[in-house]
Amino acid sequence: MFYEIPLVAFTVLAQTAVGAHLTVNGAQLLAKPNAQTVARLNWGRFAILVVMGLGFLFSTTHMGSPLRAFNAFNKVGSAALSNEILTGASFLTFAGLYWLLTVLNVAGAGVRKALNVISIVLGVVFMFAMANVYHIDTVPAWHTPLTVWTFWFTVVTLGVMFAAVIVNVAGVESRCVSRTLMALGVSLILCHLAVTAMQVLYFAGLSTAINSGVAHITALSGSLSAQLTLTVIAAVIWLLAELSALPANAKRWVLIIGFVALFAAEIFGRNVFYGMHFTSGLY
Repeated sequence: MFYEIPLVAFTVLAQTAVGAHLTVNGAQLLAKPNAQTVARLNWGRFAILVVMGLGFLFSTTHMGSPLRAFNAFNKVGSAALSNEILTGASFLTFAGLYWLLTVLNVAGAGVRKALNVISIVLGVVFMFAMANVYHIDTVPAWHTPLTVWTFWFTVVTLGVMFAAVIVNVAGVESRCVSRTLMALGVSLILCHLAVTAMQVLYFAGLSTAINSGVAHITALSGSLSAQLTLTVIAAVIWLLAELSALPANAKRWVLIIGFVALFAAEIFGRNVFYGMHFTSGLY
């Protein structure tokens, strides 16, 4: 059973977009690609914007009517949800402006660089604002630092792998960059698995007047198993793609398959997170 599908999609897509945006910027600095490759990378950046836009579309469906989305701005500064929407919309706006001005080659390089730096800062703030939405003291499964860790591990695993796909498709011919992204991504995936194990143990130890963490985890065991299995598969695929002598086109498709597996794993994992929603009281 899936819980809160709009929020599952929104959080995973938004975290993927922010992680990829940060990583592509880092990869571009490291590889120093030529103008032709940079042009292809810019279209990869557009894919990141599309992912972020899809995330926002899913979030509006959670509110019943998309027109209600504007109500989320009513309490900026005092409400975690309003802060999340504001910082997310700001990230998308500045990242979009940077992409548009770069593609059209208008405005000065300094202006474009400033927009990019602002978008990076806003992306980081957006991720912390998103995690803060779930620090609800009446929901014991969410009111823990593990929530922040789990959200950020999606950013630095799924986002990094999405960036690796973009870099590969753009034809960034740098073994150093591709190997660095793989080593970073797989290492973080292993850390993510460790944190997931810690989180499951934490969930299992919860109990309220009428709810048992063990019972909820048991009911969600299918999603949990799928998450762990697909995460391992994605890590193995990423390793094989980089360490084997595959032709460029074959490597590209293998990476895409690995990304799809990791994306599905994060969807299942986020379903476990939302499935653990029960309050400390009689509910």
